[in-house]
Amino acid sequence: MITVEINQDFVDYRLDKFLCEKFDISFALAQKLIREKKVKVNDQRVEPAYRVEIVDQIKIYSNLVFRQIKAPRTDQISLNKIAQFYEKFFSNPLYEDENLIAIDKPSGLATQGGTGIEFCIDDALKVKKYQLVHRLDKDTSGILLIAKNNLTADKLTLAFKNKDIDKTYLALVYNLVKKDHGTINIPLIKKNLGKNDKVLPDHIDGKIAITNYEVLHRFTNFTLLKLMPITGRTHQIRVHCKEIGYPVLNDVKYGGTKVLRKELSPRLCLHAHKITINGYLSQPLTITSDLPDFLHKFKKFIP
Repeated sequence: MITVEINQDFVDYRLDKFLCEKFDISFALAQKLIREKKVKVNDQRVEPAYRVEIVDQIKIYSNLVFRQIKAPRTDQISLNKIAQFYEKFFSNPLYEDENLIAIDKPSGLATQGGTGIEFCIDDALKVKKYQLVHRLDKDTSGILLIAKNNLTADKLTLAFKNKDIDKTYLALVYNLVKKDHGTINIPLIKKNLGKNDKVLPDHIDGKIAITNYEVLHRFTNFTLLKLMPITGRTHQIRVHCKEIGYPVLNDVKYGGTKVLRKELSPRLCLHAHKITINGYLSQPLTITSDLPDFLHKFKKFIP
């Protein structure tokens, strides 16, 4: 058993986020530990969204490794990167009000830190105490929602959990998809947590993962797909496409070198194009991103 106490740096953190900051684990594993009653606060079971306080004592009934503490990023290069981030994305957001901001994340920019990541969006958000409410893979572009306060973060986190937020992705995938539309229902599990983690199908221990898809256009040897994930598992769309035989173009991690199509684009051909928050401000809020370079030439096929 590991016992930790809350210091001033972590006051008002969600419990699951606190565990990720304190220990070398993923967000998904943190939530799993809490759900399985392996984490208690003041000897009581609490929910992942519980906000920790200075008097709390956290007990973890699992053998976790403390995350290495990094030196604060006060050097001029980091400060410049943060300033550039705000100037580029917050001066011209896809949507903004007093509680929420939506930015158009480019491929190659990480949302959260990790091995080999020098700068991530989460680093920049800490300056204003804004919070990510979901994530996109580093190489996936598109809409990223950011909460400006704890109340909005909790509401949106609950909305994602209750499937009250609809997401639409666009992708170019390998080969010609036979069915015009369909549903992929393949449970997924994350293996080898750490630097070499990978998501795999697992019909016994995997978590429910469901993706609807629709063919927008078939080309000579690849297909333009619209994908609507019902659940939000790590790498869900990438693994689901690969499992039905149509991996995302340039996704070597799951599709191998056969899916490389550098003449179409040098990046992963997956984009988070549209998001609808049902019931936001008493009515649905739909946000649409701009098409990235790899989709410009196909915009006439995109509704």
